[in-house]
Amino acid sequence: MGSFVLVVLGLGWALRRTSGVTFDRYTSTPDAAWYFGAYLLACLVLVASGMTLGWGFDVRWAIAGAGLVAGVLTVVMGHRVDATVRRELRAGR
Repeated sequence: MGSFVLVVLGLGWALRRTSGVTFDRYTSTPDAAWYFGAYLLACLVLVASGMTLGWGFDVRWAIAGAGLVAGVLTVVMGHRVDATVRRELRAGR
């Protein structure tokens, strides 16, 4: 898993270095960065609670349920961040 993350980060770095242009929608505007920070915090809470319930208290399907909620949250926040970035770029921020 670690090598996969390194490859993805390396490809992003290489693209930014060769083209000179990058658009990181998650941190490109202040409101989008706030949404992304809230999303990351929510995902950490979901992972921690799913693991605690699943492994600590032996609740069946707790980790799968947390993953399902994280997937829905990813879709919702992705749309929200896109709308926020479009709005802020139109406003000239």
